[in-house]
Amino acid sequence: MDYLPGLEPDFDIKQELRFIGGILDLRQFDKVFISLSGGKDSHAMTFLVRDIAEKQGCLDKLICVYADTGMEWHNAEAHVRAICTAANIPLQIVYPVRPMLEKFRHRLELSKTGKASYLIFPSPQCRYCTSEQKVAPFDKFLRKFVGKLLKVTGERWQESNARSGYAEFVRIPRITNSKRTVYGWRPMLRFKTEDIFQMISETGVPRHCAYDMGCGRLGCAGCIFSRGHQLKIEMRENPTIFEEIDRMEIESGAMMSVGIIRIRDRIKET
Repeated sequence: MDYLPGLEPDFDIKQELRFIGGILDLRQFDKVFISLSGGKDSHAMTFLVRDIAEKQGCLDKLICVYADTGMEWHNAEAHVRAICTAANIPLQIVYPVRPMLEKFRHRLELSKTGKASYLIFPSPQCRYCTSEQKVAPFDKFLRKFVGKLLKVTGERWQESNARSGYAEFVRIPRITNSKRTVYGWRPMLRFKTEDIFQMISETGVPRHCAYDMGCGRLGCAGCIFSRGHQLKIEMRENPTIFEEIDRMEIESGAMMSVGIIRIRDRIKET
């Protein structure tokens, strides 16, 4: 639709929702799903949403959902569990059909048949890792519920130019039908990085060790968007993932890195 000057892009969606003193009323939803990766933004967000739910008397509506892609840091699940325990929110772990490394291997074997051309590793233009390993398992779990549902995610405007245009509230049509209406809420959009770490310091759960090692983010270990210094840390701390990627690069001739350079060489150059 066309928005009138001065109206926010999610103005029409907000008209469908109920607020208390400018704060979203979580009681209107049958369930509230918090997307928790264990990274700094979702860590801070979990406690922010928890505090709102406690004040509104609906903590029982919250569920944290952690998508294990198969290329997570070795201690990411333990960190997520610690967050949920401290926040007193139940945790649901969801998994893709194939873990990430197994997915790479499957696509490599398919490419050997010669029947079709398969992109073995994800790329900025084809990020099947996000859609198939994170979004799809989350959606599958969410489809078990009916009614008015809310999915809470931790994107921030400061993170990138692409995210700087995100609206706070969205509809999620791909999982909305006659049984359920699903809204998306991004409560962290306006926060700065320093705000996030301050919020984490007040939760009682230390931030993930990756940040203290020098990483700016916590994602998949070996993510195609990891810069040299972070990639070196990720592969040092998660050697099993590094070794499997290295083997598949040698076997396939394809490269995991965007810059068309072997992951082993990227680490050496850092």
